[in-house]
Amino acid sequence: MKERVDLLDNLKGLLIFLVVFGHSLELFKDEYFITQVLYVFIYLFHMPAFVFVSGYLSKNVDKARQTAFTTFFLPFLLFNILWNGIAAIVTWDLDKFSFITPGWALWYLMSMFLWKISLKDLVRIKYIVPISFIVGLGAGIFGEFNGILSLSRTLVFFPFFLIGYFTSEDRFFKLKKPSRFFSCGIILLALSFAIFICYFKVFPVEFLYGSDSFQTYTVPIWLGLISRALLYIIGFSFVFVLANTMTAKNTFFSKIGRNTLPIYILHTYLLCIPIAINYFIPSMWVRLFICLVSATGITYVLSRNTTERYFRKFLASALALFLKNEFR
Repeated sequence: MKERVDLLDNLKGLLIFLVVFGHSLELFKDEYFITQVLYVFIYLFHMPAFVFVSGYLSKNVDKARQTAFTTFFLPFLLFNILWNGIAAIVTWDLDKFSFITPGWALWYLMSMFLWKISLKDLVRIKYIVPISFIVGLGAGIFGEFNGILSLSRTLVFFPFFLIGYFTSEDRFFKLKKPSRFFSCGIILLALSFAIFICYFKVFPVEFLYGSDSFQTYTVPIWLGLISRALLYIIGFSFVFVLANTMTAKNTFFSKIGRNTLPIYILHTYLLCIPIAINYFIPSMWVRLFICLVSATGITYVLSRNTTERYFRKFLASALALFLKNEFR
């Protein structure tokens, strides 16, 4: 049983590190072909797999609904006001501020709130899995599904959350049995796909976010539907790859995987420092080195028990302003 827990922690730890590292590449990803390919490759699978694991760990639907408000919505509201407030002050642009449009990485908190609070009812719907794929594909056709309340991403990534929920423990851990040869093949195919996307500029890199309609990215509907379908295939293929190749031993990522929430919420503030430094660095390789070192350091520091403890205390104090004593 402990091996199974360690495998999940390692998986979560690796994925949250890739979240931080991917965000560190944000501002200069388009300046070099190599960084663009690296960025696209990471975004092909890291959030799909992260959302899958989130769904897998949400099997207690009653608990998921009961904790959704305090665990995800209120932290979203608090840190979204903070992030968008800072953005508005720094840019002297009040249009940057929004209560309900997630700032940068905070979309995941809003989507998690919506998934968890509705999961108990949604899983009762017949054919909910194929329906979720149809809705996820179709969301790109309509402009009303956009960044507000993270509606577009909530629909686009929902199939990963849903299939994660329906995946039994035995079925998930059976993914370790096939030969790792298949995993190597999938990785090479995904890397080739990333190179193809960047070289031929099939669609803007931002299309991978799933945060807006196809029209917003100037992508024809037919190409948007085909591309998103391929992204679903690659995303689920990497769930297999990660489960198949990840070790069940206690590693550097194990501890990180146990404290992912403070890392996810706080890393964007700390990344402002290396991002600002990289602005003045002309060398791509030095920039990549700074990104790698800073992502490792930030992930490590924010995963420590001390950081997690103070983060929880801060959240508890903040939530006390909103909730009556009996609901804390």
